[in-house]
Amino acid sequence: MPEVTAEVENVIRDYESLWNEGNYAEIPALVADSFVLQDPSYPETVRGRDSFETYLRELREGFPDFHVEIEDMATSGGKVMAKWTMTGTHEGEFAEIPPTGNSVELEGMDTVEIADGTVQEHQIYYDTQSLFEQVGLTDA
Repeated sequence: MPEVTAEVENVIRDYESLWNEGNYAEIPALVADSFVLQDPSYPETVRGRDSFETYLRELREGFPDFHVEIEDMATSGGKVMAKWTMTGTHEGEFAEIPPTGNSVELEGMDTVEIADGTVQEHQIYYDTQSLFEQVGLTDA
């Protein structure tokens, strides 16, 4: 597995902290203005810092105790692959899904592109069926 450089790891850890703590003032330092994010359960592609802040606020309102933990990562140049586990309680609306009060635990993978010390692109991959089952939208 390719070695994770200290610079890339620092950007990823700061980005992980942004997701977990909701320090929105950190977005300009961590996320490129041309940032693009794809989440399979979100109704649209997130483009730019302002849209990312809106997305992250909606996520953290939907799951106020949201927490993601990176378990492993590898890098090649500025491309990062990260394996993670996310936990949270669905207490507010997110991605047009009304709150259910159910606890969620998901495992997933991300690809993240970093250049000039900022996150340029973020692709999120997880089992959406598992998410929908855990929040109670579909039967297991």
